[in-house]
Amino acid sequence: MKMTKRIGIVTIITIILVFLLSVAGAQQTPVTRGEFITSLYNILGLSAPKTQDTKSQNPILRLEVVKETIKALSYDDLLPFVSVENLPFPEIRDLKTEDQKWVALALALQPPLLRGDARGMLNLNRPLSRQEFSYLQETLKTYAQGHITFYREKKIHSHLTLITKKWGFSATLVPPPEPQPQGEQFFLQVGAYQDRGRAERILSWLKELGYSAQIREENNLFKVRVGPYSREEAKTVGDRLKNQGFSSYPILEKGNGAPKQPFSGPVFTLALLFNPQDAPFHLEVALANNQILDREKTSEIARRKNALFAINASFFNKAGEPLGLLVADGRVLSEPIDGWYNCGFTADNEIFFGETKFKALAITDGDVSYPVKGINRLNQGNELVLYDQFFGPKTPAQKGAECMVRNGVVERVGESQGETAIPPQGFVLQGRGDAAQWLLRNLAPGRKMRVKIGLYSVSGELEKWRRMRYAVSGGPLLFFEGNPGPFGQFNNDVVLKRHPRTVIGETQNGEILFLAVDGRRPGHSLGLTIEELVEELKNYQVKNALNLDGGGSTTFYLQGQILNIPADLTGERKISTAILLQKK
Repeated sequence: MKMTKRIGIVTIITIILVFLLSVAGAQQTPVTRGEFITSLYNILGLSAPKTQDTKSQNPILRLEVVKETIKALSYDDLLPFVSVENLPFPEIRDLKTEDQKWVALALALQPPLLRGDARGMLNLNRPLSRQEFSYLQETLKTYAQGHITFYREKKIHSHLTLITKKWGFSATLVPPPEPQPQGEQFFLQVGAYQDRGRAERILSWLKELGYSAQIREENNLFKVRVGPYSREEAKTVGDRLKNQGFSSYPILEKGNGAPKQPFSGPVFTLALLFNPQDAPFHLEVALANNQILDREKTSEIARRKNALFAINASFFNKAGEPLGLLVADGRVLSEPIDGWYNCGFTADNEIFFGETKFKALAITDGDVSYPVKGINRLNQGNELVLYDQFFGPKTPAQKGAECMVRNGVVERVGESQGETAIPPQGFVLQGRGDAAQWLLRNLAPGRKMRVKIGLYSVSGELEKWRRMRYAVSGGPLLFFEGNPGPFGQFNNDVVLKRHPRTVIGETQNGEILFLAVDGRRPGHSLGLTIEELVEELKNYQVKNALNLDGGGSTTFYLQGQILNIPADLTGERKISTAILLQKK
């Protein structure tokens, strides 16, 4: 009897030992490549790549884990910005330079993708263990919720600091709906269920596909809806839902605009901080090909002018004509637009922001004068417009009267169809309506003629604006004297939707900030709304900041390279004006 009990106990112990050893063996079994890839893409909510991988059953090495994860996150765009210097792991030095960058990026992410073991080793060429895999899955879940950031500061010069940032992650291929202005907004109802659990399952599937979805309880039913959208967006999203196996129909709601949607990014930004105090650099504004009616790539302007840094500046129309105030080397090349804001700077890099008013007079030698309403733009009728050599070789083809002035003396005046050659040492006044009659009555060849131009700061800082050598225009004004806004009356498309952005600003400690926000590039960067842009600028402690032309124009050029990814699929866009930083 005792012998039987002993045999039973021994058998139980043997079974337990076999079980423990099998568990331990399973823990030591390396994770296969196929297993890791499947788990990675499931956690991130992405569709796994449909490639035939002959190595799917092979163990995956920790270095391969780094590469596959960063590529799935679409954070490999940061590889050019990481530093492999001063990394605390000696084994990294044995890697190829390219592999060193992958590892440096994995260590720089927050939270880090890669950690060393108790001995301070990364073990990059060792297979991923199941215990390590378990820890890594928790980090991946954090990333999937958008909690991932990259931040790096790099000194380009004692007066220049480059800051590279990227944050957030979203698996969605459907952009989150943008806030709608007051009026109608549409939701797409995917289903109505008596069982809340079923509604929540549908909700979960929709969110995994990237939709902003919610459950509304009405009349004892749990209704699953996505949105809100505009009328046009609702139709497009409805078709997409149908293709993904979800039938839906639009629900119209009236309200004061869409609720804010959670935003998980990603967003990529580049910032250059310039300390102007005793700096061996100076700022200036440059025209595309030195003409108003022309366009040129930011990088081409920078190379032509031998600039260290360049960023796109003013908004412009289809013809390339800059919109709003433009001053280059002390010459007013375009007048301000009411309600728009301006950034000006002096020859010694003093910068200021605000709204300006414009007043110009054409004055004859007998002190007879007439107001000039515009500079280097189309004559809108019944007004006098000045054209100088920066407009181009000749005036626009418009019927009216024209007066050519060279070296302060009228050479000829008369009725014209436009297209008059503009003298390099002078200008042409073009009048239409009453302005044309004034030209014909008061001017004749040989008479003296001058144009007096004045710019007046609305805020009253007249002395600064008198010393201004360069100025560009834009909007909204993002910060003024430390406070957000005023945002002014700008198109809702500019303010409410996420776009690539270009910003010039001044920090509280007197540095000049240039910020580029990439956008319209899923995986790389979605862009920012004006409200989100203001929140981001708070991280730089800005005092003043102005929104410049963004969208496909946003280009960040430094030391001979374009560092951002312009939004246009064709690459860098030709623009009208650029702000340059050059050596003195």
